[in-house]
Amino acid sequence: MKSLAIVSAQACALMMVATVTYGLCVQTSASQADTDLWNTHGCWEEYFLWQYRAYDMRESDWRGRGWNDACNSSLEYPKHWNAAYLVTYGLLDNNDQSFHGTIDYRAAAEAAGSNFHDHFIHQISDDNSFFGQFLPPDRLLTDCPLYDPAATNSNPASRAGDFMHESWHAWMRKYNWNNGSAGGHRPCVNNPDGTCTLGACTFKACDYFYFHGVSKYVFGAMWENDGTANRFHSPNQVQVEFLCDVADQSQTWVPNSVRLGASADANARSAARFINGPGYSCGTFRPW
Repeated sequence: MKSLAIVSAQACALMMVATVTYGLCVQTSASQADTDLWNTHGCWEEYFLWQYRAYDMRESDWRGRGWNDACNSSLEYPKHWNAAYLVTYGLLDNNDQSFHGTIDYRAAAEAAGSNFHDHFIHQISDDNSFFGQFLPPDRLLTDCPLYDPAATNSNPASRAGDFMHESWHAWMRKYNWNNGSAGGHRPCVNNPDGTCTLGACTFKACDYFYFHGVSKYVFGAMWENDGTANRFHSPNQVQVEFLCDVADQSQTWVPNSVRLGASADANARSAARFINGPGYSCGTFRPW
């Protein structure tokens, strides 16, 4: 398997073992951002009847989670398609300022095989120790912390951001890239100049940020790479770029609560998930 690295990394010792807990996701309410976005479209039947096919979602996985109650915005499936609606319609696609276009983010998130990834299905997990997971060969999971209204990342932008992140693990599998031994990421490193600081190296889930200007990729070309750090993306990077596009380059009707959730998620991830530090946060001037 191919490996792309800028510098060698010394793994940080695991300070503690994360406890895996399971339980049904909260189904009694929705976050403010979910509610605000929902109110822009209501329960658009034509959209969710298209969306479940586009994301290859199946009754056996989503039964009891809104599969037969897709207009109940407190349940998981409606929250999932609420996030998908943001991906489909929410971005401005500004050639001068957006990192990537709707065509890129839809191809990453949706199930169909393409240059972005082989076909996968969208499932849900009651695991509370993850936001999302990609389980080879073809399972993209989102987890309870993206659906429980009291959780920090339970908002449409963060949920859609995890579509991007996990789909990029599928991209790496398609093109046989090895992004590291820590769950498809690089081990957290003890380097004072880096920002891989999650829990003082408790969790090993860091990437490099491969800088590129906003004009480096024409819309539709995010999947391309040249085998070097000059043209490459990591999973956390794709996620941050999407979130900042929501925060800074979304349609005017996208609620402020959704933009703020996207910005907070992106900036927290930027501060802790990159070995080399991205040097970028939402709202920073583009392009560079």
